[in-house]
Amino acid sequence: MAIAKMSKITLMGLSAYKDDILNAVHRTGCVELSATDEVTGTFATPVNDKKEGLTEKYLNAKRAIEFMLERVDRVKKDPCYPDPNLLKHQFVTIDEFTKILDKEPKILEVIDKVKGLENELHSVKTEILKLNNTVTQITPYVNVKEPFSAFKSTKKTTVFFGTIKAEINALKNYIAEEYPLSEFNFLEQGQQSVIAVVVYNEGADGLEHKLNESGFVPCPFTDDVTPLALTKRILDDIKKFSDREDEIDREIAGLCVHLKDLDVYTDYHKFLIEKLTAEENFRCTAKTFMLKGYVPKDCEDVVRTAIEAVNPAVFITFSEPTEEDNPPILLKNKNPVKQAEFVTDMYSPPNYKELDPNKVVFFFFMLFMGVIMADIGYGLLMIGIGLFLSSRIKVDNGSKRLWNIIALSGISTIIFGLLFNSFFGMALPYSAVLPNPVPKGGNMDGLMIVLLMCLGLGVVHIATGYMLKALNSFKQGDVAGGIFDGLTWVVFFIGLIFATFNFLLDYLMSDTFVLDSSIRSFFDAMTIPGIAMVVGSVLIAMLTAGRKEKGFGKFSKGFGAVYGIINIMSDILSYARLFGLMLSGMIIASTFNDMGLGIMASGGITYVLGGLVIVVGHVFNIAMGVLGAYIHNSRLQYIEFFGKFYTGEGNKFTPLGSQFDYIYLIK
Repeated sequence: MAIAKMSKITLMGLSAYKDDILNAVHRTGCVELSATDEVTGTFATPVNDKKEGLTEKYLNAKRAIEFMLERVDRVKKDPCYPDPNLLKHQFVTIDEFTKILDKEPKILEVIDKVKGLENELHSVKTEILKLNNTVTQITPYVNVKEPFSAFKSTKKTTVFFGTIKAEINALKNYIAEEYPLSEFNFLEQGQQSVIAVVVYNEGADGLEHKLNESGFVPCPFTDDVTPLALTKRILDDIKKFSDREDEIDREIAGLCVHLKDLDVYTDYHKFLIEKLTAEENFRCTAKTFMLKGYVPKDCEDVVRTAIEAVNPAVFITFSEPTEEDNPPILLKNKNPVKQAEFVTDMYSPPNYKELDPNKVVFFFFMLFMGVIMADIGYGLLMIGIGLFLSSRIKVDNGSKRLWNIIALSGISTIIFGLLFNSFFGMALPYSAVLPNPVPKGGNMDGLMIVLLMCLGLGVVHIATGYMLKALNSFKQGDVAGGIFDGLTWVVFFIGLIFATFNFLLDYLMSDTFVLDSSIRSFFDAMTIPGIAMVVGSVLIAMLTAGRKEKGFGKFSKGFGAVYGIINIMSDILSYARLFGLMLSGMIIASTFNDMGLGIMASGGITYVLGGLVIVVGHVFNIAMGVLGAYIHNSRLQYIEFFGKFYTGEGNKFTPLGSQFDYIYLIK
């Protein structure tokens, strides 16, 4: 549908112009390079030494950027905080990109400055950590009035000064009995009690052993200062280091004026590394080189002109990919279908040899979102919120497309909201086209009609999958596969609808539901042909399922095709989730409306409380509804739909120099 045709490019040129040619290729944005087949008498380009130097520059610059972004938010309220736009991905012209090395001396100076600040910051934080640990060690002693130096041994006595976790009184009694000439001082009580014991040297060894058994930890400080004074001194030092940390962050914020150049410089070196990596796949002689790759067919002239402009002494050929090739895929969808690529790519991009399913995915995804949400008010909010958040994202990436999908889903949500006559769970003054599925007074007709509608959508969705399977088979030259594995099952589903329509209505509906007589007459007339279509398609599927097998495989495959009908019926039942999610959303909306209006009935302040209940309830309902709708809608696409025809596993077209960390190239 919208997968661009690819051509294989083969280029041979002079090695002296290799870099100019690669730069020209990059400017086109139209060439993805691939491995070159080995040719006798050629060799691969050795680039390891060059790559090592460029990689070092790239990593240094990248580290500087990451460190700056990591630290700059600490001064967010400071006047020196940089322009927030500098902290985002930069839009850069190709000329700015290619000329960035003109600014290399200044950029390297900034990188060195940032690296120096990073090293200093590491030292500062290490010192702060050490000082905080020291404060933690001092804390048990903070109420001791004497300086640490007062607790030192003399020529004839030994002083044990420190903390202990054992029961103090038992230890005190033990020391009094065993060392009657000792002095025991209990200085501070807490989780770690502070003690000071003075004993003659003769008994020091025995007492030390006893204290160690009791968990005694000697005081690590001997300073001629009290614990409180030492704590204050250390806290002052911590503040000085913390102030320096803040100064470093402000200096880093000041260097953010160079951030754009750093971004470009970093990604330019990533591009240089990418070129060298690509060169490893080239084949070379002493004077020439050869490259291969893929080019969108409609870009052949652009690529040829750009290359010959820098060096006409080149040989370029374009050729069609062969069956053995696996070209990258470039999707050419236009809005709004382009937004559906986000949904498909979350599963897998299509491969080059199959149809692009995004148009069909877009239609059914929007349809199912509308069925699930089905409320005019919710649809308006989805459009407003989706468009607002999408407008805040400047680059066409996954997040932007997600919000666009939600906004587009709001349109289908409004349409189904009009059909069901639901505005924030309340009915507007007109008659609904579709019945309310919430059972009322024992009447289940509305519920059954909507449930059948959802299952019918499932039948159409799955049948469309088999139709795409047929088209894919025809595209790849497998006519038999298209007919027997695709169209046969499309006929089966059409026949199934004809055969069961009136039966289901008669079986599930009450006498209060009356269908237009012309519709009923049509399906009465089509019942027998429908049964014939179902039986005939099943027989064809049985007889042809094993056409590629040999021996017993032909027989077993046929019964496997019949057994597959059970899986198909199971897949159809999966679409009941559309009904379940819709019904739960409607009931929740109605419940919160009833709760809020019930609270308001008392008057006065209850109007505010009731309104708050309604608002909070609907915010919760729409948030959970959109989340559930997106997840279950995607599941129906990926499993029930894609499972019928989709191969996927395509490789997105990635031109040389198109993948960057910090910048977006603009022409």
